[in-house]
Amino acid sequence: MVQATSVGAAHPAMRESSAMTDVRTAVADSPSTAADFVVDTPAGELRASALDGWSSDDAAAAMTRSFEDYLVPMTVDGAGFAQRFGAEDIDRFLSRIYLDGDRVAGIALVCRRGWTARLGGFGVAPDHRGRGVARSLMHDVARRVAAAGSERLVLEVISTNTAAVRLYESLGFEPVRQLVGYRWDGPVDTAAAPGVAEVDPVRVARALAQSGPVDPPWQLAPETVAAAAPPRRAFSLDDRAFALVKTTAEAVTLTALVVHPDVRRRGYGTRLIAGLQARFAGRPWSIPPLVPADTAAPFFQSTGWAKHELEQTEMSCDLTH
Repeated sequence: MVQATSVGAAHPAMRESSAMTDVRTAVADSPSTAADFVVDTPAGELRASALDGWSSDDAAAAMTRSFEDYLVPMTVDGAGFAQRFGAEDIDRFLSRIYLDGDRVAGIALVCRRGWTARLGGFGVAPDHRGRGVARSLMHDVARRVAAAGSERLVLEVISTNTAAVRLYESLGFEPVRQLVGYRWDGPVDTAAAPGVAEVDPVRVARALAQSGPVDPPWQLAPETVAAAAPPRRAFSLDDRAFALVKTTAEAVTLTALVVHPDVRRRGYGTRLIAGLQARFAGRPWSIPPLVPADTAAPFFQSTGWAKHELEQTEMSCDLTH
């Protein structure tokens, strides 16, 4: 059983009614330290325990529990949790695991860069869903993030999860853009594929910073890519095109692709992917639904990739008003 720190005195701002309908009104004085506190919810009081007091293995177990029976169930281990959220700049004090006694009731993982915070993972355990808990926890997250100095809170939600989309909209979040993914499982001409060189992921991050989109989704940002570690690997074609992939024995995930502006539309991206497909021949490929819908769709569709049926909506809330 996971052990958390002892409960401190409940902060007054956490004991107020959760009837507010807009997180922008919730910038009340709130705790942002590692001390535990209590959040009132329609299902009763929950203890908010800082992620900093939990091991990566226990945090991963809490996340897995909070996403159990979700539209896309999530199973993560400690090493995967540490690598992913370390790269995404998780704030281990603002991030909280919510407990009902000794049972995990939910989780809120907050990442921060500059004046922007991101809700990198938010879930409520099955036995606490449908009881107004998610709204109360979102108020807790928003007020603490704002009190810590962030001016904007962003998140991604599965577009078909209408209940979650409506909840976020009612709390002041607005849709920003649709995020899509792709999959590929075709034949590979290994003889014609060019050779590719493995490089430091930092080189991919630098290429993205210099030539990538101005405002990429959080997980595709140069800061995230620069922190990539195995099983993620970076490759280059002639120092003109760069890619970051996650490789396993069963599949390959393409997580970043950038081509130098001087050689765009000259086949470098297509040849780099062909070289990688030959290097990891026999494995299906996928791109997670993190690509802005208006970005690169013609390229992927023209090179044999099929659009993934799962889409996400990126949403943002202004915390300054």
